[in-house]
Amino acid sequence: MKYSLDLQDKEGVSTLDVSGQKGGEKYNFLKIEHQVNSNNLYLTLQDKTFSVKDENSAEESVKLEELLTNPNFSSFSTAVQQVHDKLKLPGWKSPSTMFLYRIGMSLHHNLPSLKREEIESLQLEEETVEEEKERVSLQRRSTRRRKKIDRSIYDYHGGKPKKECKYNGRKYRDIQRFIELECLGMCGQGCKSCWRWVCGDCCAHRGCWRHDRFCTAKDGSAAYSRRACTTFRGVLWDTVTDTRRDC
Repeated sequence: MKYSLDLQDKEGVSTLDVSGQKGGEKYNFLKIEHQVNSNNLYLTLQDKTFSVKDENSAEESVKLEELLTNPNFSSFSTAVQQVHDKLKLPGWKSPSTMFLYRIGMSLHHNLPSLKREEIESLQLEEETVEEEKERVSLQRRSTRRRKKIDRSIYDYHGGKPKKECKYNGRKYRDIQRFIELECLGMCGQGCKSCWRWVCGDCCAHRGCWRHDRFCTAKDGSAAYSRRACTTFRGVLWDTVTDTRRDC
């Protein structure tokens, strides 16, 4: 899939338009419009526009879930990661870029588990029962032994961090406690990956903390496909401060 991005920020209105082309067919995946003055955000999914502040959100949630699980959209997370890592566009300066990063992070959370299931089902067809038992045993031991942590986190936290926090960010003196909290308030995939160009560092941010709460279900489990999570509620809109795009 070849993706096309159109990001615009001007005169109080920011837009993001994501489309794609494959085999001569064009796909219009989504369009976002963020209005700064009203602090509202509109999503266009499958040619229908929704306001994220509309309480009647059932249809919107269904269409958003369909987008995040659409096979033609699955590799978009890789494209967003490339934009983040190579172009280094600052999300704290641009609502359209901030939303682009949020979509990428949501896809990272949603799709790897689906791919793992597909890969494992293919492996099982080729393995004997004993080989499968050995493979699962090794995987479990490896998971218990190693928990991936982005080493960049250590530059911003602890007693004497190497780097300073920015844009309302704060450090944790007890870095192990921060990790135990799954790096709540830091932009990225938990502690596994810090997306530094979303808020400028790997610190805990007020807006990101609020947003992380919207990405958590009542039972404490992850709810990354929830529309309040995907639309960056707490950072781009519905903030409780006067700071726009509150990191």
